[in-house]
Amino acid sequence: MQADLANTAVQLWQGDAGSLRHVSDSANQVYSFTAAGQQRYLRLTSRRARTKAHIAAELDFIAHLQQGGINAMRPVASAAGQLIAELATVDDVLFACVFEAAAGAQFSYDSAGLSKEHFRLRGRTLGRMHVLAQAYIPAAGVRRYAWDEDELLLAAAAILPAAEQVVWRAYHELRERLRAYPKASQTYGLIHGDFGETNYRWRDNQLNVFDFDDCCYHWFTYDLAVTIYPHGWRKEGLQLWAWLLEGYAENMRADITLAEITMFCQWRLIYMFLVYARKWSFTRLSVQQANWFAQKRANIARGYTWAA
Repeated sequence: MQADLANTAVQLWQGDAGSLRHVSDSANQVYSFTAAGQQRYLRLTSRRARTKAHIAAELDFIAHLQQGGINAMRPVASAAGQLIAELATVDDVLFACVFEAAAGAQFSYDSAGLSKEHFRLRGRTLGRMHVLAQAYIPAAGVRRYAWDEDELLLAAAAILPAAEQVVWRAYHELRERLRAYPKASQTYGLIHGDFGETNYRWRDNQLNVFDFDDCCYHWFTYDLAVTIYPHGWRKEGLQLWAWLLEGYAENMRADITLAEITMFCQWRLIYMFLVYARKWSFTRLSVQQANWFAQKRANIARGYTWAA
């Protein structure tokens, strides 16, 4: 069914016959295809996950970042001039969007390669995005959701079993802390939301950024946490954080304390536990999946830590 709908969508964008390839299946279905010799990416999103207005707001934000000089991958209009096409199923509606392909290579961490310039570039890019976010005024009738309106959090009770007491305790404690956390235009606004190494490509000392599906109103520090938290365990983790912050400070406030970034890294740990709880559930887990949950559960219980 999904492949049939994907083929239908590709036809709306006049894609080349037989070029459709499945790429990923998470919150969305993502496919690659070619059209007029250009690689494109098709994303199919259920209305259960995002409203059409949410998607329109995402595309509006991407356009704003593009105008401000960020290499954010543009949506491509269909042959009929639509940026969002609706595909109906028996019990759902899927919203189809097509995006340009990002040029460049995916970052691969190499501790011997001294990643100073790369992490500074990440920070610089996020800093510029956040400066633009401060000036962003949504188009009429479109607005992204706030961090605590995320459908993943709203569905947490259905996703996470009550038996996961360690995770639930950490979730409730930190969610309430964040709800009371100060907000200001210098610290809070529309963010990318998933600025990890799979969502940009690196070429000619610039980052070509894509996958804004998780963009939401959040603390800017959370974007930094998303990009640094997988590296905190490394012996050089704090040095990577310092380089990231150096680049960020070229455009944005740099008075982010270690306690603040650590708090948001902890929130990212909890959030990703929920992501995989929804994706895998807790029945018929593979050994690898069970081990992943066990490790993350222990990390959440201990609290996010940096290498000594």
